[in-house]
Amino acid sequence: MNKLAWFIDYLVNLPETQIIKKFVVDPLRESNIVESTAILNNLHSIVYISLFYHLCFVIGTYIIFPPMVSYFNRPKGKGRKNLAAQSSVHLVSFIQSIVVLYLSINFIKDPEQNNSTIYPSAEARIMDSHRNTEIICIYALGYFIWDAYISFCYSGLPFVLHGVVSTIVYFIGLRPYLQFYAPVFLIFELSNPALNIRWFMNKYIPKDTSKLIKWTRIANSLLLLITFFIGRIVWGWYQIGALCWDFYQVRNHPNFKPIDTYIIVGGNLILDVLNAIWFSSMVTVAYKVISGKQVKRK
Repeated sequence: MNKLAWFIDYLVNLPETQIIKKFVVDPLRESNIVESTAILNNLHSIVYISLFYHLCFVIGTYIIFPPMVSYFNRPKGKGRKNLAAQSSVHLVSFIQSIVVLYLSINFIKDPEQNNSTIYPSAEARIMDSHRNTEIICIYALGYFIWDAYISFCYSGLPFVLHGVVSTIVYFIGLRPYLQFYAPVFLIFELSNPALNIRWFMNKYIPKDTSKLIKWTRIANSLLLLITFFIGRIVWGWYQIGALCWDFYQVRNHPNFKPIDTYIIVGGNLILDVLNAIWFSSMVTVAYKVISGKQVKRK
């Protein structure tokens, strides 16, 4: 077992504390606000993961990035603090994308875990649960809950809504409902490492530098385009079709949940359309850069 796998297992296997049990889990169970046993049994792990991501944010904001901001002569005062905080947000985003991609890709490529074995049918993919996909939902929830909170503190309403909606979607997955598709749609994160690297290069590395830096920027931008196209356009549109077909096959199942289904399908369709629009804009900007035309920046 590698160090990343060890840490992932370590975090989700930490025992539930009495504080979380007494003040979070028990009140939710007794009031019937949350009826899902799977959610209640894993709430403490979700809290631990959110706290882990916040610890990464705090370390970045107060230890890692202030010296970097000072070294690169970025704005003083509040502007410098904001840049350090935004840098930490991108650091956490980078870390979580590595974690969920590691979990999701391992699940999808492993024949002992994927739909040919534990999820062999549409009914299994929509209704069933497995510990491996549970863990993926738990890590996604831990991040998106933190993301909603940190977006409320440092970003605008659209980012808060993204965190809240994503949290709802993965709580639905943990219930469980269509849990098989949790790792499937987290492949959307494939472009996030390159996206975050691009952000850091734009903020901290001057553009008029060496040829090595210039070609590194170009290579990373190409990687961003390729991974975005594969992960969000090709994979995304194919999988929303597969999801709708699975839903159609189980539409008469007694545990079929119409509201949850509409939320998932509607949300993914909107995201797929937005991804196509964003990719078109990215290609347009890339073409202008390659052809030497001026790109207007907002």
